[in-house]
Amino acid sequence: MPIKLLNRIKKNELSQRHSLNDSLLSKNCSNKHILGTYVFACEDLEKNQPLFNDGIPSLIFMPSLSSETILRKNGNLSKLKSVWLCCGIIKDMQWEIPDGLAYITVIRFDPASFYSIFNIDSTALINNTVCSFEDVVDTKWSSVITEMYTKNKVEDKLQVWNSALEQVKIDDFLPPILKSAIGIIDTYKGNVTVSQLLSLLGENVNKKWLQRNFLRYFGITPKKYISLQRFIYTYERYEKEMPTPLNIAPFEGGYYDYNHFFKDFKQYLGVSPKHYSWN
Repeated sequence: MPIKLLNRIKKNELSQRHSLNDSLLSKNCSNKHILGTYVFACEDLEKNQPLFNDGIPSLIFMPSLSSETILRKNGNLSKLKSVWLCCGIIKDMQWEIPDGLAYITVIRFDPASFYSIFNIDSTALINNTVCSFEDVVDTKWSSVITEMYTKNKVEDKLQVWNSALEQVKIDDFLPPILKSAIGIIDTYKGNVTVSQLLSLLGENVNKKWLQRNFLRYFGITPKKYISLQRFIYTYERYEKEMPTPLNIAPFEGGYYDYNHFFKDFKQYLGVSPKHYSWN
């Protein structure tokens, strides 16, 4: 999703007021497999929005079934349908926001639940981290999407989605140790190594188990997941504390030097920190 919107989620600056002028937590899609449901106004977003994902699979819903999504990567354009998926590691990809777009709806899923609900192999999307949702799931979900878009209100659309999810039996849940690992990484804001993580988890967890289960449930390695969290938290810190000098913010975010942060910034967002639009 656009990194500026993901950053608002990560900062937990969510409004409880039902207004499209603010991001909001919707209570109409209260499903145990969903981490959060958000509606974001888009009128004030710049035309080209860099996309970023923190390892959590997310669905982005455009306002209508006829809405299209145009992405740009390496100078090439691609077109997605009205519901699109963001997962894994997104690099140097921009969303060209259509004129007049009022809002988008975002649903973030528990990773284990997501891949189980939609019968997707998490590793199969490594090279297809942003795609039309209907292209990677069973056709029955196309019917759910069609029904959802017959509703006019966001709440009613979400209710259709929630009802469909409640009919699916899920047997796959994140192992408690993996939940603990995610909690530790979030607490340290990505400023932790895999070795330190293993030490904090205890002697009963080995590196191979951690590697295997991160790939199974997230589609990425623990090292990559940690890297994504460190980057988004450093991004958040700089945006929040502007005009913090760019050569200071990376150290406060856990990077060992500016060049490492510069490299991450360029590969994820496609531009250098200096030339990025922070407004």
